[in-house]
Amino acid sequence: MAEASDAELLEQCLRGESRAYDALLERYQRRVISLCYRHLRNYEEACDLAQEVFVQVFQHLGDFQGKSSFSTWLYRVCLNSCYNRQRYLKAKGRGGVTSLDAMLERREGGADSSPLMRGSSGGTLEDMETAEDVVLLRQALASLGAPQRKVVELVDIEELSYEEAARILRVPLNTVRSRLSRARQELKVQMIRLRRRLED
Repeated sequence: MAEASDAELLEQCLRGESRAYDALLERYQRRVISLCYRHLRNYEEACDLAQEVFVQVFQHLGDFQGKSSFSTWLYRVCLNSCYNRQRYLKAKGRGGVTSLDAMLERREGGADSSPLMRGSSGGTLEDMETAEDVVLLRQALASLGAPQRKVVELVDIEELSYEEAARILRVPLNTVRSRLSRARQELKVQMIRLRRRLED
């Protein structure tokens, strides 16, 4: 028997069928927890936030209009929740590790698995080898405006496609491309500037 699609499960959820809720939860729980963990770097916090994300999503299923896929909608809710939780932790003085820090600590295929680390499609970090370079990258990334920083995070850090990033951010595909191009160029300029400042 073929596995039910997300759309079919959503219809069943709206009819109040608990098995459909369980099926969607099982299908996406690991991905959501993983995303939360990459932002928060605390497994208990990640599990708690993932549970909140699913509660929020299931409470508002009736608002889902199907203009994007369920996974894109879920991902958007999850990312927004991660940003909000990071801001909350920072305000409470508990810091909260940025998604960039989490990406740098990942070892799923090596520390240079991300396009941002490899320097592909823009060559931002061709020679990033030292802890000093990591610090400089954090500073350079912090200098970007929010729209450019979010595109870098989605495409170069979370490794989503341009199309997925456009759907999540609700902007045209060309906007994603232009913001990312400008952001990568600005990162290169900032990295050079910061390195020179250290050398002076």
